[in-house]
Amino acid sequence: MSRSRSSRPRRQLGHGKAGPSKWQRSAPGGGDISRVLEPAPRVERDRFGSWAVRFIPAVNARKTYTCPGCTRPIAPGTAHCVVWRTDHLFGDERGIEERRHWHLRCWETR
Repeated sequence: MSRSRSSRPRRQLGHGKAGPSKWQRSAPGGGDISRVLEPAPRVERDRFGSWAVRFIPAVNARKTYTCPGCTRPIAPGTAHCVVWRTDHLFGDERGIEERRHWHLRCWETR
């Protein structure tokens, strides 16, 4: 005699695997969407060329960088900007590879 559907043993969620399925896992970085919400970098021009400038809010500043304007460190948790050339001689990729993190004041007064 066959069992009714309700009395059958049920499969474990995730097919017996430990941990959540790929659909249940949270997004990398804890689900922080602030990078998606940030505006595109603005373009600034001066006598030396064209620059893409992206503002980094304090909550997203997680590493220590050295500011090329004053050669002092930019501590984690300090709002700053990331700057790269948009008119690099060897193309956009090279400009992005050579991007630098600046204190806001150092960039404004360069």
